[in-house]
Amino acid sequence: MSKNFYASQSVYSEPGPYRETLLRFGTEPRSIARWISSFLQHPRGAETKERGFTAEQAADLNLRSVADILSVATNRNLLDREDAQPKVGGVCRDFAIIAVSAFRERGVPARLRVGFADYLVPGCWEDHWLCEWYDCGRWKRLDVEFAAIGGVSFDTLDVPRERFLTASEAWFRIQENPEMASRFGVSSLNLEGEWFVAGSLLREMAALRKLELKPWDYWGPSKDLSPISNGLPSEVRTVLDQLASQLATVAPDAEGEPEAIANWPLPDEIVSFPHGEPLAVRLHHAEDAQR
Repeated sequence: MSKNFYASQSVYSEPGPYRETLLRFGTEPRSIARWISSFLQHPRGAETKERGFTAEQAADLNLRSVADILSVATNRNLLDREDAQPKVGGVCRDFAIIAVSAFRERGVPARLRVGFADYLVPGCWEDHWLCEWYDCGRWKRLDVEFAAIGGVSFDTLDVPRERFLTASEAWFRIQENPEMASRFGVSSLNLEGEWFVAGSLLREMAALRKLELKPWDYWGPSKDLSPISNGLPSEVRTVLDQLASQLATVAPDAEGEPEAIANWPLPDEIVSFPHGEPLAVRLHHAEDAQR
């Protein structure tokens, strides 16, 4: 399968009636990133420290599709006014998937990558999602949030591989050095450890299959994991080792859907923790995402 697999929209990247909106803000990646940041606000970002994060914005974290996010932004008149408030609440996944949608709408292959960045919190590998886009014969990793605001020493349109570990790379890192596990997760929420990376493996697999879920979604081998998990059952570890090995075979510049993970089942239902409490979510369009 060609790279065109990633040039078409998925269930969640589909902009619906907002196609023209996506195309209004240019084709340059940094311009796209700045536009996205003009109406999205991260609950733990610098803007939140200055302005706070409202209950309305917290409810926005339940939004899954680009169409739904742009609908809320439109209803709040955020897309046509400077410094309009309140912005739509969203995490790195939401920033990244809108960029993915914008690239795909222009026929440029793009996909989400789930992993951990070392440049968000000193000494930590923080959960982070990037937009990976195909340019000049290879995949480049765009950090949408930092492309908009700057503040790092490297090119945010092509994040160095050593500054961002994919979920499978993180898994192998902590298998080699278990003491490092506590450095992977979301430090501000005290969520870290092997169990967190385990969930990221499944979310990375789904994202590469074009089912772009949320950072707090769990299913299958990961659905019973939590911060109080006392190690992984041996059968779960075996499954996760296999998945990590298959994810690791995804070549950096491969053009098509990764065949190694094509047989992994995508969930119809997940357990989600958008606000800390478990919520069962039925993914009505999971079958469409598999096609």
